Amino acid sequence: MYLGLRHLNKMSDSEGKLTTAIVIGAGQRGFAYAHYQEVKPEEFRVIAVADPKKYQRERLQTLCNIADDMVFQDWREVAERERFADCVMICTQDQQHKEPAVVFAKKGYHILLEKPMATTEEDCREIVRVCKENNIFLTVCHVLRYTPWVRKIKELIDSGAIGDVVNIQHLEPVGYMYWHFAHSFVRGNWHKESESAFSLLAKCCHDVDLICHWMGPQKCQSVSSFGHLSHFSQSNKVGYWHFAHSYVRGNWHKESESSPSLLAKCCHDVDLVCHWMGEKKCQKVSSFGHLSHFNKDNKPKKAANRCLDCPKEVESKCPYSAVEIYINNGIKSFNKGWPVSVLTSGPPDIENVTEALRTGPYGRCVFDMDNDVMSQQVVNMQFTGGATASLSMIGFTESICAREVNVFGTKGEIRYKDGNGSVLQVDFTTGQRYHHKLESRNRGPLSGHGGADYCLMENFESALYHKDFSKIHTGADETLASHLVVFAAEKARKENRVVTINEDMSFA
Repeated sequence: MYLGLRHLNKMSDSEGKLTTAIVIGAGQRGFAYAHYQEVKPEEFRVIAVADPKKYQRERLQTLCNIADDMVFQDWREVAERERFADCVMICTQDQQHKEPAVVFAKKGYHILLEKPMATTEEDCREIVRVCKENNIFLTVCHVLRYTPWVRKIKELIDSGAIGDVVNIQHLEPVGYMYWHFAHSFVRGNWHKESESAFSLLAKCCHDVDLICHWMGPQKCQSVSSFGHLSHFSQSNKVGYWHFAHSYVRGNWHKESESSPSLLAKCCHDVDLVCHWMGEKKCQKVSSFGHLSHFNKDNKPKKAANRCLDCPKEVESKCPYSAVEIYINNGIKSFNKGWPVSVLTSGPPDIENVTEALRTGPYGRCVFDMDNDVMSQQVVNMQFTGGATASLSMIGFTESICAREVNVFGTKGEIRYKDGNGSVLQVDFTTGQRYHHKLESRNRGPLSGHGGADYCLMENFESALYHKDFSKIHTGADETLASHLVVFAAEKARKENRVVTINEDMSFA
């Protein structure tokens, strides 16, 4: 039963009462986080939603039993009203993070912000500044910090079990068979940097953060980066179809429209590295990358511009076939979730999906797109005290986002690969090998990222409910620090040099 707005406001005024939230962007991530209301209905409730797509608005309205007058097409309609909830959950596209974050912070809303924080260094700094000026509690969705394996690695490092950390090697395979990259970074929302963000930020900001986290007190001092756009460009391991889905056809296929792939896909990973490094600060960064394979030079001679029009003898042999990915292995196999769910603005049925492939970007040939984000990239980092770390993002892998990490210390090492169910610790002193079993929890719609989606929401809601923000590991300062490493890496790649991160967090 819907509680009146006046009653909800009264309840949210004091500790231990119902925490109220507004979802800004009711897509895949916003819809997932909103399910937390089903877990803690006595503590947390979504009372409003804003999204330009009617189907997504109404789907979330039904899930959370939202009153009709609390459903909006544009977040600006929400901002025009006096503050009427405790927090906003901003889950819009990458380039649409900064403006609502700043506006809602100034109005006094606490903020849960989907990663990446923003697509430029300047915008990230402004979000942090405004939140601090207005005493806003900002949590960025670096969900990986809350996974059992990340917490176990951090626990082992902090306990001194492997001595001083000297090196971290981190791999982010975007794939699940190759189509993920094509879906997101060739056809999808992240195919052009000017429209989203560079791939290192979009995909690997998590991972850079983890490296910084694991390094503890050692700060990153230098950064270099190399990358290239090949194979999926017009002129010329993130699992093969995952990359095609998101970064060739999808929302992240152009940097100008979203963000670079390093930011979009790997801000998680950069975040993890920084997280593990602890007090050590990243001081230098280099990076190299390339956009490979997805270009007109690799288009089969008889291939059409759309998979639905492609000759059967060509389409049936293409690993990036939209017919195979979205129809045969998708809707006809009763899969209405991701990636099929993002193709249409209505229900994901056979008619809507077929129409989307006939008219939208997800039905286009991956070798005939205008994507410009990296399909593989490496980042090298040096931290205070001399510790080093390397991150590799690869779009051509069988596994999808099954991260691998090796942490080398003076007294031992740690190894982990997604799906193994345990973290391996090797003790150089005794020669013993310890397998630390990991807890596995199924949280339904909140099971994403190994259950980390649930843990993030649990900690965020608990912090607001109990007015105790100590449980949050992805606040403004921590997130800004790891994002700046990603921006430094992309600067290093584009300028073909080593970038130094100064004490005041400026670049040299």
